[in-house]
Amino acid sequence: MPWRNTSNPYQIWLSEVILQQTRIETGVAYLERFLARFPLLSDLASAPQDEVLKYWEGLGYYSRARNLHAAAIQLVEDFGGEFPESHLELLTLKGVGPYTARAIASFAFGEQVAVLDGNVMRVVSRLLGDPAPIDQQKTRKEFQQQLDFWVKDSDSRKFNHGMMDIGSVICTPTNPGCMICPLESQCVARKEGLTAVLPQKGKKLVRKTRYFRFYLLRKERELLIRQRPQAGLWGGLWEIPNDETTAEEWEAKKGVGETVWLGSGKHIFTHFDMHYHVFSMELKAENYPIEGQFEKYEKIHTFAFPRAVLNMFDQHLPGLTKPTDK
Repeated sequence: MPWRNTSNPYQIWLSEVILQQTRIETGVAYLERFLARFPLLSDLASAPQDEVLKYWEGLGYYSRARNLHAAAIQLVEDFGGEFPESHLELLTLKGVGPYTARAIASFAFGEQVAVLDGNVMRVVSRLLGDPAPIDQQKTRKEFQQQLDFWVKDSDSRKFNHGMMDIGSVICTPTNPGCMICPLESQCVARKEGLTAVLPQKGKKLVRKTRYFRFYLLRKERELLIRQRPQAGLWGGLWEIPNDETTAEEWEAKKGVGETVWLGSGKHIFTHFDMHYHVFSMELKAENYPIEGQFEKYEKIHTFAFPRAVLNMFDQHLPGLTKPTDK
């Protein structure tokens, strides 16, 4: 993994943010493209947000990209283009939380602080034989204090990489490799036969289902698109007109006006499932009551769209989002 072979805080920061909620193989490809376009912190800070979002397109959780851009500007304007070496100072950056701040401080500057991700939480829970729910803030705080005690007077970079590797490769959620684990002799869960029941979690959130109608509104070889507000779902990205509807109306496959139903789909978010219909209509009048702007088909690929909308384009207007050289 390329971020293991550098102490460059900018590259470590990018890798940590990109890998949040992202598979490693996917993250590596995005990291390489991102660094090719924005090799220096100053390059990212001086770029327009729309371009940053375009290079993030398809990766999801777009607040990460907006926060990256804002923090890059903050580092240039408030820190002279240099990363602070303390995790406490790093916490003042836009979008940088405890995990990311500690990762940068440890991996780039050797500060003796421990990082706590989901894999490490599992290792600590089993190592201590602690049944406390790991999705509660109180448990996270206690585990963080324990790890910070363990990392004292050690090479924090090696310690943190070691704990993360044990969690991802050996101490896996199911069928952990206890026989080859270097912590086996000290693991309470192993001694007491609790590896299958630890870690514990609190109550699961009930996922919601929401229903939407999306509209491909065309005028000759132009498509109506609009930009979403900076805050909220898909903030700052572009989309096609849509509205949320009820389950009953969605089941009826009924659009607005003289639109034609093209098909359905589903997109999964962290806290809800989106079920959607796609409708199409050729607009003839110059005046249309829907907010947005018409763009030629040939320009659509230059705008940053969320994955759900890209999937609609691929299904109903194939070739619209042709590959770029990014």
